[in-house]
Amino acid sequence: MGYSPENLEYTSFCLQYFLASIKYSAQYEESNRIKHDNIIQDIIMFMKDNLESNISLDEISAHFNYSKSHLINLFKQKTSYPPMVYYNQLRMQRACSYLQFTLLKIKEIAFKLNFYDPFHFSKAFTKEMKMSPKITGKSIRNSVDF
Repeated sequence: MGYSPENLEYTSFCLQYFLASIKYSAQYEESNRIKHDNIIQDIIMFMKDNLESNISLDEISAHFNYSKSHLINLFKQKTSYPPMVYYNQLRMQRACSYLQFTLLKIKEIAFKLNFYDPFHFSKAFTKEMKMSPKITGKSIRNSVDF
């Protein structure tokens, strides 16, 4: 590209970057690790944006252009949970929010969060939260004046 001052300056900066990446390899690796953490945050935001869409692992991996196995391993490494377990926990958190801050009925929440039916939702909710949504909704609503 020639020996113009801009090209020489650019080459000098590239050389400095290269030498710094060797001398400060720990910091360089840390900056690369942060990029992986950002993808996990992006995946979590994607999950949160699609809580009412009932997305699958195939859809998540396709959206982020990762194989399912790589996505599972990376996600589990950073969060200690497989992605779909994490997604279902987010759905239960949203259900708790609906129970606390809305007057939606349990069957409305179940359909809003794309469960097959209210019974399936109630069973999943009870398994995750260790109490039924009916009890949860009543105890929350009784503790707050509407």
